[in-house]
Amino acid sequence: MLNGGFEAFEATRQAMVELMKTLENDEFAAIGVYGMGGVGKTTLVKYLSAIALKKGLFDHVIMAVVSQTPNTRNIQGTLADGAGLEIEEESEIGRAGRLQKEILRRSKILIILVDIWNGLDLSSIGIPRYNELQICNSKVLFTTRRLYVCHSMESQANIHLSILSEEDAWNLFLKKTRKSFQKSTDFYEVAR
Repeated sequence: MLNGGFEAFEATRQAMVELMKTLENDEFAAIGVYGMGGVGKTTLVKYLSAIALKKGLFDHVIMAVVSQTPNTRNIQGTLADGAGLEIEEESEIGRAGRLQKEILRRSKILIILVDIWNGLDLSSIGIPRYNELQICNSKVLFTTRRLYVCHSMESQANIHLSILSEEDAWNLFLKKTRKSFQKSTDFYEVAR
């Protein structure tokens, strides 16, 4: 088990290596991680972003959940909070402009957007164009269930996170149920 609750199985090791190489590569400013719901995309991205931060690849990591019905105002607020920025503008366009200006004013920011269901206009949120992100050594990383979302958002690298093999799934199941059983046994021992 790795720190941050992410467990590396064979299915995830390849995606981990590929994602870390992409985060280290200055040629990529937009990275999509895709795979079936529940395979661990968000956990993987959080884990590797923490490593990238420790390695000094980024000075700031900011993250927002997009979801099936995106709320632009909430996404902007979450990103602003993560960047330590107060947005006083009321309109979404004004907020987007302020957020974009602040992102471009800084450098080495990793912007993570998780759970994107359909293509999203990043500029409407306040995320600069990919070539502008590259200039300030920043990147946008997003997770989605569908490869076509990566294509529609013109990601420069697409990383697939596969489901666990039957053997790895069984081992994870056993590990989790043993922990659960141990906790309930401990509870009953204390209750006596």
